[in-house]
Amino acid sequence: MKPDRALITVAALGVVFGDIGTSPLYAFRVSMGAAQETSSLAVMGVLSLIFWSLIIVVTLKYVLLILRVNNGGEGGILALAALLDLHRATAKNRSALLLIVAIAGGALLFGDAIITPAISVLSATEGLHDISPAFQDLTVPLACLILGGLFFSQRFGIMRIGVLFGPVMLVWFGVLAISGLIAVVAHPSVLEAISPHYAIAFTLAHPGVMLAVLGGVFLTVTGGEALYADLGQFGRPAITQAWLLIALPALLLNYLGQGAQFLADPGGGIENTFYALFSQELLLPVVLLATLATVIASQAVITGLFSLGRQAIQLGFLPPMTVHHMTGENEHDVYIPVVNAIVGIGSVAIVLAFRTSDQLADAYGIAVAGAMITTTILYIAYQVKSRRASGKSLAGMLFLLTPILLVDVAFLSASSGKLVSGGLVPLLLASAVCVIVIAWRKGRERMLELQKMGEFQYSPDQTKRAEQNQAPRAGVFLVRPGQMWPLALQELSELTGSDFNRIIVLSVWTTSRPRVDATSSVTITRLDDAVARIDVRVGYMQQINVPALIGPALDELGLESRKVTYVANLERPMTPRSLRSLDAVFHSIFVVLARLALRSTDRFQLPPSRTLEIGMPRQL
Repeated sequence: MKPDRALITVAALGVVFGDIGTSPLYAFRVSMGAAQETSSLAVMGVLSLIFWSLIIVVTLKYVLLILRVNNGGEGGILALAALLDLHRATAKNRSALLLIVAIAGGALLFGDAIITPAISVLSATEGLHDISPAFQDLTVPLACLILGGLFFSQRFGIMRIGVLFGPVMLVWFGVLAISGLIAVVAHPSVLEAISPHYAIAFTLAHPGVMLAVLGGVFLTVTGGEALYADLGQFGRPAITQAWLLIALPALLLNYLGQGAQFLADPGGGIENTFYALFSQELLLPVVLLATLATVIASQAVITGLFSLGRQAIQLGFLPPMTVHHMTGENEHDVYIPVVNAIVGIGSVAIVLAFRTSDQLADAYGIAVAGAMITTTILYIAYQVKSRRASGKSLAGMLFLLTPILLVDVAFLSASSGKLVSGGLVPLLLASAVCVIVIAWRKGRERMLELQKMGEFQYSPDQTKRAEQNQAPRAGVFLVRPGQMWPLALQELSELTGSDFNRIIVLSVWTTSRPRVDATSSVTITRLDDAVARIDVRVGYMQQINVPALIGPALDELGLESRKVTYVANLERPMTPRSLRSLDAVFHSIFVVLARLALRSTDRFQLPPSRTLEIGMPRQL
């Protein structure tokens, strides 16, 4: 492995694999508790289920298959949505159902991002119980304090966090492997659990508890979706090597070690099977290391959420909001303050509400299970689309993906049994996000309809009058993609009598690709001597600096880029007069979102001293 690749791989451990890497703290314990017995068959059956879940779900589905599908290097459910052009789907489009799937999956990831930090940190601080019962009252306050520090640190950027946390996670996986290996060597018969017949035998012997057991086993693979969402930050080679060479072997050894220890001392109970691998003298340093690892564990889903949020903004699923680029070398290293604050406050509230990782486990699984199955559905749709386009056979791929989809369905069914005991929490969070996405899309469509109804045709008399009565002035008018003429020009002329002798109509189009080459991103259309149209195409992951993007185009049109005036239409939607219909309710939500959204002046980085914002109230 080259030095640079090795460094990136270690950094990936600090961001991508923290979540799945800390599952041994609670997953085996929860699974055995769900089995409701401590027999040898139960232990071997649970271990077999864990082993094959890690192989099928994470290794086969995500690492070997889904990670190969990227949109210009970007991963995640919205990257699949962009490849399928779902952001352009409408209610009358055949892709509308897939659009709903994509929105639901993204919303469930938001719920996952709130719950994952809470359960990870709580599971670590609960190790204080094994040191001394006197520390029990410190579990929740310490977890809240750690979460506060975690979300505060996001402002320093993903790569800095990864470089700092990577070595810690490398040590953590080493501890997992060594502690598990010692127990396995002492009781090598536990290796027989690799055989799938133990999983089958346990299922046939105890069908009544299998859904509950699968709900616990599912906790071992919950980091898979964040793994895909973080693809753009580190790339497939580094993530694949980190998983196959470090994370997977360490996890398997530790789970087998917990099982071996349990078989050797069944009287020890299932209160904390992970810490049972260590002597009393090692408990304090291991608890401290576990606490660090769980802080890092939360990073994977938070990083994925920032990437998901940025894609959602650019694709028109969410209102524009401030996105900070943390480094000049990696444009994927982004920080969204609003998202960070909402998720941080939500995670602390979840800790205060549930107080233990066992109770929180019921709320945890269903969000991730739902997100995973939506990714599988979109991946299948992508394979169908691409293979039909290339003339390749679908039979082999569908034969491989059908069992994976069935596994996803099984895990979702297992998690659905936890609705009453906490599973409704992530569903309510996801529903709130879905409402916001739908309201924003419906509101934008309605605003576009109103603008088209009020559109007027350009008359050359306007520029002639401007040439006769005023000093030469050039105005760059921003319009929505597809809009023919700027309403701001009409409003400016009617209200003030001001005209421009040179008019540039500018539209910024977001493509399905993450980035667009600068040399092919700008198109100029000359309408006459006084009017031209500029269309700028940007990738959905690009930062938009309009003055920099259109500077060469303005020079080509004979205009000085530092002297043009930018005119933006300030949307001012008004609440509908009646809320008797569902659309009216969505439009009312849109009004609130539009007032909170980042203005186009800031979003497109327009110069404040040369920018006019003009808008008229519009009744939805």
